[in-house]
Amino acid sequence: QDNIPSVLIVDDQPKLARLVRELFLRLGFHDVDTVGDAPEALDALKQKRYGLMLVDLELEPMDGIQLLRQIRATKEFQDVGFILTEATVTFENVSAAHFAGVDAFLLKPYDLPLLKSKLKTVLRKAGRRQRYDPNLTMLDAEDVA
Repeated sequence: QDNIPSVLIVDDQPKLARLVRELFLRLGFHDVDTVGDAPEALDALKQKRYGLMLVDLELEPMDGIQLLRQIRATKEFQDVGFILTEATVTFENVSAAHFAGVDAFLLKPYDLPLLKSKLKTVLRKAGRRQRYDPNLTMLDAEDVA
């Protein structure tokens, strides 16, 4: 419980955000919030400590990469695990995101097994940055599907 990070989902499609929140809850995360755009995400980060963000690339007025840059430039948020999601990803987007410090890309539509494997990678990275050992046993359970 103590080592399971809070999750913030940033997506301008409320239906999709709810669906993704459901996937996270099924995987054993118990603190999952959703917001519709980058400014709301920045406000949410000021209110609460999130360990992980899942962010849609195509957001207005600020896209996922711009949000990522802002987060990586803010000392308190530098260690947040950051996953960008998109239906199609261009090479430019990938390189810009990697340069900005993204932890992983997730192509839409994605399923539980894929989300699970990406989360393991990202939480290990974030865990090293935060110098805590994230308890990933919940992601090793096979009965989540």
